[in-house]
Amino acid sequence: FGVDVVTKQDEMVKSTLEGTVVFTGFSAKDGYVIQIQHSNNLTSIYKHNAEILKKTGDRIKSGEAISVVGNTGELSKGPHLHFELWYNGIPINPQDCISF
Repeated sequence: FGVDVVTKQDEMVKSTLEGTVVFTGFSAKDGYVIQIQHSNNLTSIYKHNAEILKKTGDRIKSGEAISVVGNTGELSKGPHLHFELWYNGIPINPQDCISF
């Protein structure tokens, strides 16, 4: 599961909930990625960023800017955010929880 949110290059990506950054990195497939662990067994993952604004271990508030929309990674076909939501280690449909 995942949702592609098409937007303009260089828009700020904001965290869906408060939590702690548990991963930041780059992969050829997904580009720049940031992953946030939330207190309710939810994990949010944000892919294809141009730039990551936080580092692993940072505490994040809901709505706080965490990255910049980009077009990085082999799977990207233009500026957008690929957003995933996981519950207890299992991917769930973000559209069941969030209005995009």
